[in-house]
Amino acid sequence: MARARSRGHAWIATGLLISSLFGPAADVRTAESGDGLPEGNGKQILTTFCIICHESTEITKFRGYYDRRQWRDVVVTMKEYGAPLNAEQIEALADYLEQSLGKPKTPG
Repeated sequence: MARARSRGHAWIATGLLISSLFGPAADVRTAESGDGLPEGNGKQILTTFCIICHESTEITKFRGYYDRRQWRDVVVTMKEYGAPLNAEQIEALADYLEQSLGKPKTPG
């Protein structure tokens, strides 16, 4: 009986090892140091929910292009596509993107 249990544990361990190497988690992207994303209050939201599907360069390439309203529209669209963001996170992320990557404000 102990021998059968031992073989069973070996198969479980082997399965866990294989799934950790080749399972869905192996494809999850993460933001790393030097990712081009400035520090700020919304960075954790961005690295948790956006970098799963997008490379950081897909976000930073729009630096200086969108104002807050436009960044918010992008975030809402991503929510509609399935990003699990709540209303507070949407606003915090729009603030972060506008402050960190937003269109420069013109004097006036």
